Amino acid sequence: MRDVDERPTTRSAAVADEETTDVTSERLGPGTELGGYIIDGVLGHGGMGIVYAATHPLIGKRAAAKVLKPELSKEPAAVERFVREARAVNQIGHPNIVDIYDFGQLPDGRSYYLMDLLDGEPLRAKLKRGALHVAEAACVIDETASALSAAHDKGIIHRDLKPDNVFMVETPGRWPEVRLLDWGLAKLVRGGGKFQTVTGSVLGTPVYMSPEQARGEQVDHRTDIYALGVMSYELLAGAVPFKRGSSVDTLLAHQEDPVPPLAPRVPDLPDELAQLIEAMLAKSADDRPTLAAVRAVLKRLRGTKIPMMTAAGLKLPRTISSDLQPAADASLSMQLTVPRLPAADVPPASPSAQIPALPPPPSYQMAAQPYPLTPNYSPSTPMSMQGVPPSYGPAYSPRPPSTPPYAYAQGSLPPQFPSAAGLLPPRAQTAPPAPSRRWVVIAVAAVVATAIGIIIALLI
Repeated sequence: MRDVDERPTTRSAAVADEETTDVTSERLGPGTELGGYIIDGVLGHGGMGIVYAATHPLIGKRAAAKVLKPELSKEPAAVERFVREARAVNQIGHPNIVDIYDFGQLPDGRSYYLMDLLDGEPLRAKLKRGALHVAEAACVIDETASALSAAHDKGIIHRDLKPDNVFMVETPGRWPEVRLLDWGLAKLVRGGGKFQTVTGSVLGTPVYMSPEQARGEQVDHRTDIYALGVMSYELLAGAVPFKRGSSVDTLLAHQEDPVPPLAPRVPDLPDELAQLIEAMLAKSADDRPTLAAVRAVLKRLRGTKIPMMTAAGLKLPRTISSDLQPAADASLSMQLTVPRLPAADVPPASPSAQIPALPPPPSYQMAAQPYPLTPNYSPSTPMSMQGVPPSYGPAYSPRPPSTPPYAYAQGSLPPQFPSAAGLLPPRAQTAPPAPSRRWVVIAVAAVVATAIGIIIALLI
C-alpha cells in the first residue's frame, strides 16, 4: 500500500517529493505552451504527476498546471482518478477547496488540468516545525470541516484527508486559509446514499483511515469525520493517535485500540475540545458527531475557553464568562512597584542654600451677601427689580416652575438628533389640532345671510 503524497501549487514553498524517481525526461521545459498558458518552471512532483507554474501570455494570470505521468496516462484507472478529481472539485465549488478551471491532453496523451496558484505551504510542512497553537488548530479544523461539509452536501467524500492534502494559503492580517486538495480518491454517491467502493479494497493512508475503511467496507461521509479527528489530534499533539510498526498493525489499532487521552499531551486544552476530538475518533460511525456539531462546538469555544493568539504569534486575553469570574475579594488591579535608588553619601546643604518654606495661603472671609441666595421673585418680574444686579444683555424672565423644561408650541415637535448611523428616529404621531370655533361662527353667519337674501328676493 502506497501513501501518495502530492504537493501542489505554491510558488514560495514548493518542496520536491522525496521519492527517488528520475523525472527529468518527463518534465516540460520553460516556454512550453499548455492550454493557453506558458510554463515557467517546476513547482514539485509526486506519485501522480508533476506540478508546474504557468503564466497566461496575454493577461498575465498565474496558474498551476498538474500533468499526469506518462506511465499513468496509459492506465485507465489512473486517468479516471485524475478526471474524477477535477470533476469533484468543480461540483463542490467552495472557497476552502482549490479551484480547477481547465482540463486537457498533451500531444503525447498525458492529461493535465489547470488550477489556482497558491502562495503558502502544505500543512505537513507546518507540522514538521511542531504542534499548532490551540487557537490556530481550531481555525484549521473549522475551515476544513466547512470544506468537507460542502462536499458532503454535493454527495462527495474525500477518503484521503491528511495534512499533506491541506494547503495553508498566506493571507495578510489573519491566519493562513485552508485549501483542501487531492480529490483523486473522492467518490460520488450511488444508490442508497452510500459511497460505493470495491468490497475488500483499501484506499487511503493507513494512519488516517477509519475503522470501516480499514476493513474495506462500504464507507459514507462519516469516514471523513474520523480522518478529521485524526488530523485534529495531530495538530494539537504533534503526533497521530495510532501509528504502529507496519500498515497492518496500524489498521488493526484503528479498529481495536482505545484513543490515547489528548488532554495530558496538550496544556490549556479545554475539556470540551478534547471530548469533541475523541468523539470524532469513535470506532462506530454512528457515535461520531456531525460536521455541523463540530463547527458549533468550535464556535462556542473560540473566544471563551480556547486561549487566543494572533496571526503574529501574540497571545490575547480570552473573554471571561460569567461562570469564570474571580472571587469578589480577588484583586484585579496591577500594582506597579518603582525601585528606589540607593541613597548617595552627599553632605547636607547649608541652611542658606535650602529652599525657604512657602508661606501658608491667605485666608479670605466671605463678604455678606447683598441679596438672598434664593430670591423671592415672581416669574413675570425682571430679575433686576428683585435686588439682583442686572447682567449684561437683555433682561431675563425665568420660566415658571410649573412649566416643563422643554415646552413647545402647539403643533410643533421637539428637535430630533440623528443616530450613529445617520438615521433620524421616526416622529411620534400627534393628534391633529381641534378646529377653531371662529370658522363655525362664520359658516353659520353665511348660511343665515343667504337665507335672508332668498326671503327678501321672494317678497319683492
